[in-house]
Amino acid sequence: MITLFSGTVIGLDALPVTVEIDLNNGLPTFEIVGLAGMAVRESRERVRAAINNSGFNFPMKKIIVNLAPAAIKKEGTLFDLPIALGILANLGYIQPTRLKEFIIAGELSLAGEVRPVNGMLSLAELATKLGKKMLVPAANSKEAASGNKQVYGVKNLLEAVNFLKGEISLKVIKPQSYHFEQEQPNWHNIKGQQVAKRMLMIAACGHHHCLLMGAPGTGKTLLANSVKNLLTPLTLPEAIEVTKIYSMAGLLQPNSGLVTTRPVRSPHHTITQVGLVGGGNPIQPGEITLASHGVLILDEMLEFSNQALQALREPLEAGYVSIVRANQRIKFPAKFLLVATANPCPCGFFGDDKQECRCQIQQIRNYQKKLLGPLLDRIDLFTFLPNLDSDDYQKTENSTDIILPITEKNGLMTDQEVQSIKLTGECQQFLLKAQKRLNLSARGYYKTIKIAKTISEIEQASSIELPHLAEALQYRWENLNLVNV
Repeated sequence: MITLFSGTVIGLDALPVTVEIDLNNGLPTFEIVGLAGMAVRESRERVRAAINNSGFNFPMKKIIVNLAPAAIKKEGTLFDLPIALGILANLGYIQPTRLKEFIIAGELSLAGEVRPVNGMLSLAELATKLGKKMLVPAANSKEAASGNKQVYGVKNLLEAVNFLKGEISLKVIKPQSYHFEQEQPNWHNIKGQQVAKRMLMIAACGHHHCLLMGAPGTGKTLLANSVKNLLTPLTLPEAIEVTKIYSMAGLLQPNSGLVTTRPVRSPHHTITQVGLVGGGNPIQPGEITLASHGVLILDEMLEFSNQALQALREPLEAGYVSIVRANQRIKFPAKFLLVATANPCPCGFFGDDKQECRCQIQQIRNYQKKLLGPLLDRIDLFTFLPNLDSDDYQKTENSTDIILPITEKNGLMTDQEVQSIKLTGECQQFLLKAQKRLNLSARGYYKTIKIAKTISEIEQASSIELPHLAEALQYRWENLNLVNV
């Protein structure tokens, strides 16, 4: 019996899997046990054809492959390569002790080529933790090198065998250098809307979720799409987590290393709750996870299903989403910045000073009903975009004049951290009066302080002052033109 090592990816974490392969005399069969999924069971035919087409003879024996621990379900095609190498080791082509040095993963074609698989960076981190090298598809080698210092990439099964036999040498894949440059916001095509631009800068600098509401043609979508250029570059830990997410979801291009730009996801309003939040069988990340450490743009937010929108409430607050099934629980990161846009009514012109709204009050109430209190309370910043004046079209804005200050991600602060912020007596009295006048919830009270802290950092003030609190309150949803909240 031959033993070698691979892994399986659950969520963003990889767990070790021991691959045990036993060949015995008897009726020729090929069985895979150990709670193997459909793709794993189908590997029998891929492995058989790959071994034969690589110049070896597939053994006419009773073959049993056990994937341990058997209590964890195994999905995907990454076990093709370790199973094939284990069979060949049983036939004497490879020394068993040599196999045990590696975590091995890769899909096989019928011709014996080694194809890339999902979740390679998570497997690389597992190999580092276990003190093992990696033998992976060449197309996954750059990705794996970001998590392991001893990565060897192979293009086909024969090359893998010759490498393990010592007949050829392969270079250790070096990780890519890490360097990012921040882009400038492209606002010169967006006329006017200075309040909205100011609000979006606050949102981007402090990681505050925001909603832009206004009539069609006021620039909501253009402004929302510009936010990505206001964000600071990815840090190395963030880049690693984003890469793990996209690798697990199968969205990385072959021969690519770390993701170098913050993700921007803009799903269509017909998306389901599972597509937005995650789920399915097997469980896959949704758009909120794919947008983690980046921007989630919900254009025409009120056109999304109420079920999908209400499912955002916990991830907006917690920064992660837990998906629970009968025998599985997976926790995905969801540290996204929400930038939403919405028309105030079905026709879009409720509250417009230039065009009359054609909707009845009940239609407007039904349309705005999706903005229920708990969801609104989790969004930090709001503004209503007015129509542009004729003078606005003549003005030009030089985006190079925009200075992007480096601030803390105050929107991610906990309530305990907010309570530790010291306000002057004057600021406390002002905020208490505002809390009573606007009937702020505890969450709204703390969010006002978080936003004021971001504004104070933008203004390079040493502490929160009255103008900072006043501006923070200016972006409360109570200032929107809503009829049913």
